[in-house]
Amino acid sequence: MATEPDKGRKRGRPAADRAGLTADRILTTALALVDEQGLAALSMRRLARELGVDPMSIYHHLPNKAAVVSGLVELVFSRLRLPQALPDDWAEQVRAWVNAYRDLTRRHPRLVLQIVTDPVAVAQAAEMINGPLHAALTSAGVPADKVDACAGMFVDFANGFALAELEPPSPAPAARPPQSHFDIGMDVMILGVRALTAGRDDR
Repeated sequence: MATEPDKGRKRGRPAADRAGLTADRILTTALALVDEQGLAALSMRRLARELGVDPMSIYHHLPNKAAVVSGLVELVFSRLRLPQALPDDWAEQVRAWVNAYRDLTRRHPRLVLQIVTDPVAVAQAAEMINGPLHAALTSAGVPADKVDACAGMFVDFANGFALAELEPPSPAPAARPPQSHFDIGMDVMILGVRALTAGRDDR
């Protein structure tokens, strides 16, 4: 007697391979959705609708929303691009890192700025990208127990500017200052790090 290999499968629900799905395709679609509408708009059902598949097809590749978010963090934060030849000066290394991070945040603000409430996603992102920043601060002489706090200061500063840039731009002033507020803020923070490493921090 002939067997029926598809007997247990519900009709109208294609297997994952027939749906033409891959993890890359799912994540690319998810990122487009988050870039446009934010993480709050992301759900497995909504993602399936954007892909034109049954939600169960996605679970063959990514088991839940947390896995999708983790995949998005991997996809986006792997795109941080530092100069191929970093300067020798630690302060310029910090500037290069913060500028690269700011560029990344500008490209995907609704992901980068909204994962801050997800400790797992934040830890994953930090592990991926914070190494060069920590190395620069360590080479500057920042005490080991203060490297995380100093790195967080630069990250929060860049995030704050990216958040402000999501708002409608105000009319341009008649004359631009010689330095942007971002550059001035970086100067002030680097001076603070220099003071810390010179032993002028009394706390």
